[in-house]
Amino acid sequence: MSAAATPPGNFPLRSRTGTASWHLSKRAVDLTQEHIARLTELQAVMMMAEANWGSTTQMPCVHCGTVDVHYWSKEQLRWKCKCCGKRFSATSGTGLADHKLPLKKIFQIALSWSNGASGMPALQLRRDWGVAYNTVFTLLHRFREGLVRSFNVGMLAGTHEMDGMDVNGRRYREKRNKPLGGKAAAGSGPKIPEFLLKPKDGEEVVGPPTPPKWGKAAKQPIDRRLIIAMVQRGESAGLGSAATRIAISKTESRVSVTTMATRHASAESVMMTDEDPSYAAFGALFAQHETINHSVGYSKPGGISNNLAESLNSRLRRGAEGIYLNQSGKYTHDYSVEQAWRSDYRRTPTGKRFLSLLRYACAAGMSMWWRGFFQGKHRDHELLLEGNQPAKGRGKRKGWKPRPPR
Repeated sequence: MSAAATPPGNFPLRSRTGTASWHLSKRAVDLTQEHIARLTELQAVMMMAEANWGSTTQMPCVHCGTVDVHYWSKEQLRWKCKCCGKRFSATSGTGLADHKLPLKKIFQIALSWSNGASGMPALQLRRDWGVAYNTVFTLLHRFREGLVRSFNVGMLAGTHEMDGMDVNGRRYREKRNKPLGGKAAAGSGPKIPEFLLKPKDGEEVVGPPTPPKWGKAAKQPIDRRLIIAMVQRGESAGLGSAATRIAISKTESRVSVTTMATRHASAESVMMTDEDPSYAAFGALFAQHETINHSVGYSKPGGISNNLAESLNSRLRRGAEGIYLNQSGKYTHDYSVEQAWRSDYRRTPTGKRFLSLLRYACAAGMSMWWRGFFQGKHRDHELLLEGNQPAKGRGKRKGWKPRPPR
């Protein structure tokens, strides 16, 4: 049989990385909804205290800061400060302060949300747990605020991969809600680019044809953004990223990537990027800078690649286009940090991942952006690498009224 007549084979199987073995192992699941359902109200408060302060007996007073073994009220499930005499609960002064839902219900929603591989929409959680959509929506955004203000901070040292991903790109409006691909009409053949066609009759030709990407920057929409991610490699092979930092920028320029790198990476770090010229300054700023040309290959000998950053880009894209669908541009940073947290904790037990979410929500302090959201108190700016920029929400217009029932 000739080579042309050889029947096509199957697609090659993906190489096994051990991910499936981990998720199917016993150690991957140490906390379930059944465990939370069995908690008493007292046990839920103590779990929250452990996540917030690391102790159920000794903690700082939220009002005066005194660290002591304060008086415990079993009837009120609160503590009374030995110094100032004021009372406080396990959620006082945290992102979950002034909550209306029972603590167990918050735990159940948080566990469901944290177990999602790429997230879980508020509408689904509203159906699963029978609570108002507004309540779930603001609760999830309080968790995202905690991740933004306490997870996505600090310097890293080690081997870092950096890459940028375009969101709300140049042609996203014309491609939205339209099918991509498809077969060309029979006999039509390949379409010749317009800039290569012969000039029309009477048309004067001056100079060479203008390439299609000429003036690309001027065609970009004003709401185009780039997610710039810096991913630190873990010490253990096969476990993926150890820490991730996220920033949103208007362009992947030399200034923006340098600002991102110097903000979160120490000078003794090793940086790995693609061949984009905006990363050219890294050689003088860090101990080592390696690049990979993606038109040649995915990696080079010596472990040189930015595949972890590319993998995070896929997770970000899947979350934006497959889970949350219509996320606001003003909160792109919040949603992106959420996906970075999911990437860093993807190989951790469910209980550890759940407790980390509570700790980050507590460490950020009182919510600055989501208290009174549905009463009109919105964040008035977008978090950008170039500096916060004023941004409007996509809520109801002024004077909006519900439609009368039919």
